[in-house]
Amino acid sequence: MGDAPKAVLAGVVAGGLIGGLLCGVGHGVVITDLVLAGAIVLLMFLRRRRAATAASPCALADVSSAVEKPSRGAAAGSPHGDSSLDRGVRDIRGTDPGFDPNRFVGYAAMTFRDTQSARMARDVGSLRDRVTSEMHRRLQAQYDRLRSAGQTHHVEQIDILAEISEAWQESGRDYVTAYISGSLVDYAIDQTNGSVIAGSRTRPRPVEEFWTFTRPAGLNFWMLSMIQHLAMGPGDDLADARAPKGV
Repeated sequence: MGDAPKAVLAGVVAGGLIGGLLCGVGHGVVITDLVLAGAIVLLMFLRRRRAATAASPCALADVSSAVEKPSRGAAAGSPHGDSSLDRGVRDIRGTDPGFDPNRFVGYAAMTFRDTQSARMARDVGSLRDRVTSEMHRRLQAQYDRLRSAGQTHHVEQIDILAEISEAWQESGRDYVTAYISGSLVDYAIDQTNGSVIAGSRTRPRPVEEFWTFTRPAGLNFWMLSMIQHLAMGPGDDLADARAPKGV
């Protein structure tokens, strides 16, 4: 027992004795009984306090251990769990910390839709600021072939999803490939008689394509640089066909 509790107990006992002397023997006995009862309660309280104090360092040690030593599975950036896509995204974020894959796939899907609109208009001008010069040339050549053949291309009921399949840096440039899948109604019409010469007005065809975008590393605008088809449609360039993996 510490000095402070001892002093409190001694004060209580002394007060009881003095009370007994002042108030008479009968009253003194009653007061003394009360003092002894209080002393017992105080001793029990002090013993419980000492037990709680002794247990608290262990509890603090457990909490500290839980905070300072996170589980191995929660450790961010574990080299053993990295995929090539994870590393590519991390490299891109090295020069563009705000790069967001979710926003990027939205941009890729929007570019896909806008490219279909440009094909129907047979004019790549609306895409000039979003495609590389090489891709601009290839798309314009494709649309020129449709025009010279007297064909009009129609794309309807576009239902697609985009997801990032590859990301990397090379020679000071960022590259991201989006896998675009889904379906659309895709057909070509002969301008002379309005007949459907390829595709179907009513039956959707599957879409499976890889669209690769590039830019100078850092905070620069993404530009479409390559389209590769797994499922070809009317008017698609056979040079853009991509063999399935494993072939």
